[in-house]
Amino acid sequence: MDQAILAVDLGSGSLRAGAVTAAGRVIAHSRVPIAASESRPGWSELDPEIWWRALRSASARILRRLPRSCRIAGICIAAVTRTQIFLDRDGKSLRPAVLFRDSRAALDADDLARYFATDNPADAITPFHPIARLGWLHRTETDLFDRLAAVLEPKDYLNFRLTGAMARDAVTYSRFDALRPSGSMPPWLARGLETLVAGERVMPWIPVGSVASGEEPFDALAGIPVFGGSMDSWAAAVGSGAARQGQAYDIGGTSEVVGQLTARRASAPGLVSLVWTEACSQLGGPTQVGADCARWAHEAFRVKGDLAVAAERTGARPPDEGLPLFLPYLSGERAPLWRADVRGVFLGVSRVHTGEDLFWATLQGVGLAVADVLDTSVRASGESPSEVFLSGGGARSDAWCQMKADILGLPAIRCGHAETGLLGCAMAGAVGLGSYPTIAAAAAAMSPAERVFEPRRELADFHAARAAAYRQAKAVALAVADENRRRVRHHKPIAV
Repeated sequence: MDQAILAVDLGSGSLRAGAVTAAGRVIAHSRVPIAASESRPGWSELDPEIWWRALRSASARILRRLPRSCRIAGICIAAVTRTQIFLDRDGKSLRPAVLFRDSRAALDADDLARYFATDNPADAITPFHPIARLGWLHRTETDLFDRLAAVLEPKDYLNFRLTGAMARDAVTYSRFDALRPSGSMPPWLARGLETLVAGERVMPWIPVGSVASGEEPFDALAGIPVFGGSMDSWAAAVGSGAARQGQAYDIGGTSEVVGQLTARRASAPGLVSLVWTEACSQLGGPTQVGADCARWAHEAFRVKGDLAVAAERTGARPPDEGLPLFLPYLSGERAPLWRADVRGVFLGVSRVHTGEDLFWATLQGVGLAVADVLDTSVRASGESPSEVFLSGGGARSDAWCQMKADILGLPAIRCGHAETGLLGCAMAGAVGLGSYPTIAAAAAAMSPAERVFEPRRELADFHAARAAAYRQAKAVALAVADENRRRVRHHKPIAV
């Protein structure tokens, strides 16, 4: 019989599952929508049982749609990260999981940051850091904190429900390697940290255990291996083809996630350093800019046509030095700044410019933000990528892909699969089952390029000048944000 991997990609709004062969062919697919609870300002949480029910439902559909000539040989899950599930000693959830966008722990972050000093804002204790959320749990739900035995991310929790074994993947948890206590911690914090980082780490293709759940439909899959899996961005990037040194990736969603794969593990202020595969590491991070910026500009400037049509038409316009430049910090910026207070700006706007001109500048501004992350990585690592793999909804636009290739000066490779997250999970499962010796080999075989966008060398000087102007605009925006912080501290806020 043919073999397939049950690949699962748990996002913020849905759980998607597919039966994927070692050749990269999706032979069955299912999606279950998921909605978080946001009952209070700044809160975003979810009962982890909802994820488990979604996994059961999607898997049952896959098994019903599977051809009789095919069987599931393994399971691999990727999931949204920076989300915590709090478990007691019996492995039961103590309360709803705290999701990645939840900001309830702002006061706790300010208090606990002193125990983990760092010069890298990507590693700082913020309201979204699990340390801050442990502080919130200790401060507000002390009885639950006293019963806390383990903190897991969603993918690790689902693996635990499937197998009864508790492990953490070595890619996602390598971000905590930089977590250096800088003083004597209170006992409660030391215990909380232990519940977060203790335990076995496994690479995404290493089995956590075998299916032991007796609940339907997993009773029909008893004994098959469950592989470690990883965070959703790892699966999407690897699924698009980014799996070896010298490559870069850009996952174009509501916000862009960008990274460079390096031979040696490197670090840079503002970027996240991760273990990536058997032979390379990653330096990059999530931005705050992407399709959300394009959607805003499309609506604000009343650009003709729907968003996809407008992006294709406007993005294909020839570059012109007279067009405005846009710094796309509409909601602040994450990598490489990690500043929620910095704001965007249009430069060079005059009465001759139209809404389409400003929309074009927005598309280019997102591409310049991608370049900013990769430029930071290149300077820190001393290595340069030779190609960039594009995936996500933003990669469906030919014009935007070409623009990014021109801005980056790199061939931009678009994967032929839309669901690269599922494909990345399937690659890890295929390596775990012995179909390929390495993730890089699996990516080369399972992720065919649908199109390669070659950079237009005649535009190199134009985009270099725009990148220089972008850096100047960024410096000014940071200076304004810094001045505003100073005035706020002295009770003299200014409008920007």
